[in-house]
Amino acid sequence: MSASFAEDQAHGGETPVGMSEDKTAVHSIKDLLGETRSKASAYLIIISAKSAATIGKMLKLDKSEFVMGRAPDTQLQVEDDGISRKHCKIGQAPNGHYQLVDLGSTNGTYLNGIKVNVATLQDGDKIQIGANTVVKFSIQDQLEEQYQKSIYESATRDGLTRIFNKKYFLDTLRKEFAYCLRHRVPMSLVMFDIDHFKKINDTYGHPAGDYVLQRVAAKISETVRQEDLFARYGGEEFALMLRESESDNAIRCAERCRRAIDGADFVFNGTPIKVTISLGVATLYDSDFSQPEDLIAASDRYLYRAKKGGRNRVDAQELSGP
Repeated sequence: MSASFAEDQAHGGETPVGMSEDKTAVHSIKDLLGETRSKASAYLIIISAKSAATIGKMLKLDKSEFVMGRAPDTQLQVEDDGISRKHCKIGQAPNGHYQLVDLGSTNGTYLNGIKVNVATLQDGDKIQIGANTVVKFSIQDQLEEQYQKSIYESATRDGLTRIFNKKYFLDTLRKEFAYCLRHRVPMSLVMFDIDHFKKINDTYGHPAGDYVLQRVAAKISETVRQEDLFARYGGEEFALMLRESESDNAIRCAERCRRAIDGADFVFNGTPIKVTISLGVATLYDSDFSQPEDLIAASDRYLYRAKKGGRNRVDAQELSGP
């Protein structure tokens, strides 16, 4: 830098030759985000729900009216205790603010814990409908939306398979376990792992093992219901939580999963790999188990029996006894 240029800058002199006179001064990160923030949108973020798989989901309020309830023609259809067919709605008032309106629901709509009929929403407000469903009202720009989604994904998803991770599974299982005991609702848990997975890694290499894990996760995700919680429990072991599922239904689901993998083609770099899984099923009835860990241990016990019984099979309490 020349002495004359430094002197000019210190005393507010003219812009040197070669530098633009209409350059933009940036004083803070807000200056950089100004254009993006002008495009901020309203969202609902599901933070508590009967269906564990929907927790963390973001819904953009891009309709003139956003209705929540049990009816299939609502923008957010919720199956939960105490929710009316058309429970409440969110819309924009003439002043541009978002309003929460109860639609004559049987059990009421709650905003930050207070029952309301009509209320203006503020960023961060929490809306509860029914026994389990809570959504957060949030104003976010595109960068914030992407950031929130990435945070949610990294906190809840397994990096390799993109299904739920063990921490999310355990956190959700504890909540669901307590709910099912309290309301005397059955819940089944399927634990399974990939047969001879170490041999697959040793024979074909770890990239082939990763491919098998990803493809198994994808095939099972296609096979189970959306409301079921499917997670990678660790290594080659997976967990599938089936809420409000009796033992017979859980065993049928496990068998569908077994057949889906047994009948699928696994080909890595042109080399076919035979892949099967073994599954164990345990079901919670009333107070069969005192802790969620007891249910996991029972499922693991039946999984071990399935492997001892020849692999590529389902074992469960109703099939093999306690």
